[in-house]
Amino acid sequence: MSTVDLHSDFRQCMRRLAASVSVISCVREGVWFGMAATAVTSLSVEPCSMVICMNASSSVIGPLLAEGRFYVNVLKQSHVEVSSAFGGKFKGEQRFCAGNWKGDEKGIPYLTDAQANLRCRVGHTVQYGTHVVVIGEVEDVRFAEEVSPLIYQNGAYAATAALPALANV
Repeated sequence: MSTVDLHSDFRQCMRRLAASVSVISCVREGVWFGMAATAVTSLSVEPCSMVICMNASSSVIGPLLAEGRFYVNVLKQSHVEVSSAFGGKFKGEQRFCAGNWKGDEKGIPYLTDAQANLRCRVGHTVQYGTHVVVIGEVEDVRFAEEVSPLIYQNGAYAATAALPALANV
C-alpha cells in the first residue's frame, strides 16, 4: 500500500470513530483563544487528568503552553453553532461570539452552559508528528445534570440514544 493510500484509508477509518466535541479554551495576556477538538479523553482518576491532541500549528497551542492552564468545554447537542465557530467558521476572539462565555477568577474563558467544564493545568506534553499531546491535570470541574453530548462522526454531527438493556450480559 502506498503512503498516499494509507493516509486516505486512515482518514476514512477515523470517520468511523465517533467522538464527543469539545472546545479547548485558554487566555494569554487578556486575549481569549479557543479551538474545537474531538481528540480529547480522560486519562486517569488518580490524579484526575485529561489528554488532548492539538495540531502543533494551531493558534491555541502557544498561548496554552505559555499560560499552562486551559478548559476542556464538553459541548452538548445544542452547541452545533459553537462547534462550527471554533471549528474554523470564525478566527481569533470572534469565535467567542457563539455561545455564552465567561472568564473564571484567573480570566480563563469557559462555556457557561457546557455539558461539562474541566479546568486543567498542563502536566506534560509530547510532540508526535504534526501534533502535540497535552496531559492536563484537572483542577476544577462543573457539569450539567442532563447528559446530551454533541457527537461528530463521518464528517457530520450526530446524537446518542440509549440502547435497550441486554438480558444475561
